[in-house]
Amino acid sequence: MQLVAQAETHFRAGRIAQAEALLRQAFELDPRNGRACELLAYICGNRQELAACEDWLQKAAALPSCSPEALFYLGRVHLQQGRAREAIGSFGRSLKLAGTYFEGLHELGVAHGALGEHEKALDAFRRAERLNPRSPDLQSNLAGTLAALHRFSDALPHYERALALAPGRVKDWADRGAALTELGRGGEALESYRRALALAPQDVPTWMNQATTLTLLKRPAEALSCYDQVERLAPQWDYLAGHRLHAAMAVCRWDEWAQQVERTLARVEAGERAATPFTLMPVPAGPAVLLRSARIYAQDQCPPQPLAVSAAAPRDAARRLRVGYFSSDFRNHPMSQLIARVLECHDRDRYETFGFALGTHPPDAVGARIAAALEHFGNVAARSDAEIAALARAQGIDIAVDLNGFSEGGRPNIFAGRAAPVQVNYLGFPGSMGCDFMDYILADATVIPEDEFGHYAEKVVWLPDSYFPNDDTKAIGSAPGTRADQGLPADAMVFACFNSNHKITPDVFEVWMRLLRAVPGSVLWLLKSNDEAQRALVAEAVRRGVDPQRIVWAGRLPLADHLARHRHADLFLDTFHYNAHTTCCDALWGGVPVLTLAGASFPARVGASLLAAVGLPELVTRSVAAYEGLALELAGSPQRLAALRERLQHLRTTAPLFDSERFARRLESAFDAMWQRHSQGLPPDHIRIAG
Repeated sequence: MQLVAQAETHFRAGRIAQAEALLRQAFELDPRNGRACELLAYICGNRQELAACEDWLQKAAALPSCSPEALFYLGRVHLQQGRAREAIGSFGRSLKLAGTYFEGLHELGVAHGALGEHEKALDAFRRAERLNPRSPDLQSNLAGTLAALHRFSDALPHYERALALAPGRVKDWADRGAALTELGRGGEALESYRRALALAPQDVPTWMNQATTLTLLKRPAEALSCYDQVERLAPQWDYLAGHRLHAAMAVCRWDEWAQQVERTLARVEAGERAATPFTLMPVPAGPAVLLRSARIYAQDQCPPQPLAVSAAAPRDAARRLRVGYFSSDFRNHPMSQLIARVLECHDRDRYETFGFALGTHPPDAVGARIAAALEHFGNVAARSDAEIAALARAQGIDIAVDLNGFSEGGRPNIFAGRAAPVQVNYLGFPGSMGCDFMDYILADATVIPEDEFGHYAEKVVWLPDSYFPNDDTKAIGSAPGTRADQGLPADAMVFACFNSNHKITPDVFEVWMRLLRAVPGSVLWLLKSNDEAQRALVAEAVRRGVDPQRIVWAGRLPLADHLARHRHADLFLDTFHYNAHTTCCDALWGGVPVLTLAGASFPARVGASLLAAVGLPELVTRSVAAYEGLALELAGSPQRLAALRERLQHLRTTAPLFDSERFARRLESAFDAMWQRHSQGLPPDHIRIAG
């Protein structure tokens, strides 16, 4: 003991070499000298010799005399080495010996958080807060844990407290902005990012978060500027290439577009985190590279959770099949406009339907309609992914339908935690999610041909005609006005495309401009999305020798009025790589023939699926030349166009595409087939539903 006492004197005086020599001598004399082990561990730790530090701490921890401090230090070392589970054991032993103390509880919370055990982390942080509420680290960790649990409103006060205690914390300003964004308070979020960037102008995560918020606020040009800044600071940042490409397409900035697409796809094929799956939808990417992107993203963002794979208890055969629909878009959104009527048509004698709303948007009429269509409905946005999955299991959901996928607002980790025995990817994301926990994807033979089943992680369920739902009660406004009211010529050919700007690519725009040059007096009627895209498309038209006055811009209108104005268009021209989906249905319901090009991927074949289901397959082309040629033929044949419109007026009330009741029965048949396999103990497999 005398040697240890002398060593401690040297240690406190900073004479580390002398202290270490005495401590090693003391250990050789008595290997059970815990204090010597502890001090040697501290010396090694100060030199960043973690392996040696851990070895001495393990020796101390094996002794009955081990101090709580040594166990705490061992836990910290485990955390530094990424071994959070072992750290929890060490912190637990330390707290048992010493009683509750702030540092032990705080680090216990950190360890649980590192494992994604956010409820346990929250409990530890709450207990630590009672001992020392004025720790900025603690307040920051409390906020981050609540945010991870999707309790963003609860997280905000803790970000405020952390920043009141330490205003220079860049990450807290940035994370506060992300929480405000989740709560729909984008303007306040931007101010929070501004504060962060004032402190750290080169902080890449803040620039990325700011770009996300600006995108949600429909300010794509500013989002693109943020991505440009990140490209200067960290050009290989995860998913930057895809986000930047998508933002550039939203404002129709096509500088070196083909080269950017080629580079991005090559990086994805090489296994890099270059683009999220959704950002690749509007580019010429085949199903193989889209699956590759989805697998990379799924493994990174939502790995399966083996501790939560058990689903609901076996179903009582006497009760109805329970189907749960999960979406952040149960509001005035294209997805809800499409599916509302189908939900209303569900057979309540055979199916019990549940809605799990994941969005924070204010209530509206469409959301109320969805809620009324489902027997059970609740907003669970403020619950964690694990809580929502557990709730679904507790409610006995048999089939969970993810209506988001990897689209905006999606929460795939709910399904990684197994919300139901059978889980389905449907409608919101036109592609594979690339993960093992989604059992099926609902599609049809057009969007996913049989020879491409291998490019989908899910098993494919083919619905007859089209996989796309529709509302056959959708109202069309009764006062469409005149062409002059829309700024259109009274007698000339009106080509239209109301797709979002990011779907308009240089190759399709080139064709459209050739059509305008070839058809005297014709105009192109486009949806006005943002000023930057409008200016860019005008410049592109001028560059191609077309008077920009021949592009007419349509402002946004309520849906019924928007549908009514379709009658002023002669032919809807689809985009190539990400077709019109809801927009195509709107055009057909509004009485306008749609010309499409069936492309190489799911999102590029939806137009073909819809036209086949409405009974106009002759408007599906297979090459750019055929697309352009048919557009010219139709523009030169008013009688043929009139005949198409007359046929469409009949088909829209008789064809399968707009028969919501029939679609509901087919969807239910798909659910029955999935469940039958499950109930027989069979794994998911490809399924074809008869017409």
